[in-house]
Amino acid sequence: MSDPGGSRESVNLRLYVWQRVTAGALFWLPTSFLFFLSHHGLESTLRLASVYFLAVVVFEVPSGWLSDHVGRVGILRLAALSWVVAHGLYLAAGDSFAVVAGAQVMLALGFASKSGTDTTLLFDTLENLGRVAEFERLEARAAGSAFAATAVAVVAGGALGFVDLRLPFAASLAVAVLQFAGTLRMVEPRSHRPDHLIGNSGAWRIRPVLAYLRRPVLLWLFVFLTLQQPLEGMALDLIQPWLTRLLGSSFTEVGSAPLLSGALMAVISVVGALTARAVPALRRRLGATRALMALAGLETGIVLAMALTASPLILPLLALRSTQAAAAPVLVSTRVAPLLERHHRATFLSLGSLSGRLLYGLVLLGLGTRNDFDSVLGLAAVIALSSLALLVATSPLASPRPGEAGS
Repeated sequence: MSDPGGSRESVNLRLYVWQRVTAGALFWLPTSFLFFLSHHGLESTLRLASVYFLAVVVFEVPSGWLSDHVGRVGILRLAALSWVVAHGLYLAAGDSFAVVAGAQVMLALGFASKSGTDTTLLFDTLENLGRVAEFERLEARAAGSAFAATAVAVVAGGALGFVDLRLPFAASLAVAVLQFAGTLRMVEPRSHRPDHLIGNSGAWRIRPVLAYLRRPVLLWLFVFLTLQQPLEGMALDLIQPWLTRLLGSSFTEVGSAPLLSGALMAVISVVGALTARAVPALRRRLGATRALMALAGLETGIVLAMALTASPLILPLLALRSTQAAAAPVLVSTRVAPLLERHHRATFLSLGSLSGRLLYGLVLLGLGTRNDFDSVLGLAAVIALSSLALLVATSPLASPRPGEAGS
């Protein structure tokens, strides 16, 4: 007999790509730092960035717990609605630091809600349909489609930003509405029923998830998730002010920087799309641990190169910035999922994401104490090199144990 519940859930497989594509259409990605810099200067811009990451820390665990114990789909709807509000606030902000900070908080709520929930929805749906073996392929395809959407959006966003730095936020507002519409058609995987998933206590049940850190491989993956965010964040957030230096522009008069930033971000996204589709082959060739360390090494190299020179010769290196963002979530999810109970997966990933964002929020506060961009880049390079050294030194923890799933 056919499974009516499973048949209904199959709609998630079609809508999952739509969810990832609309979430990836970040028109403001090549211009947001330029927007902040033009209104608030370098020091306040770094503080605004820290507001976002520290707000994610507040929202990350509750959203992950609600995803595990109440439902995946409702949390994805919350994410889309949060982005609708956030982009509306950016458009209304003007020169108000407080309004922009409020927009950063709402943006953080959206990303925290989505973090770990989207990939776990896919895994749960496939598990209910008896198609778990397809997870890596389908997740890689969705990630590739998301990066392709980002490539188109950043080119358009760069052009829009050249006209007016507010216009990319207007385009993202429209896409957030479409994203929410897509989540309304999703179906909650039938394993998530509040009457048996909410425990005897209303407290967040984090302790059982933290207990997994006694396993060396999961501890190392958690360390990687923690350090991944500062490495990715610095390699991305410092690109826009670095480009203004390359072009001889100022933070208040950005000139053609939005156009160059949009073009560079488009190339970065295309590289990310190609990388996402190559993840299964990458894992087979290098193994998950070596692949993750190589990705971290590449991000470190990008930060170091920006600190050493403002030369167009390193633009090809900057174009590889998305490789870790494209490959690491698939590598980590594939490695982690078989080692965790179903109702702990999203919470574990959310905790790893939370610790990384907390660390990066603190890093941004530290960078914001520097008086000039040269010293910001120098400190960022030291932090990146230290992070890579820690990952390499602790990598023996990730060696598979006998009978352990994954590789």
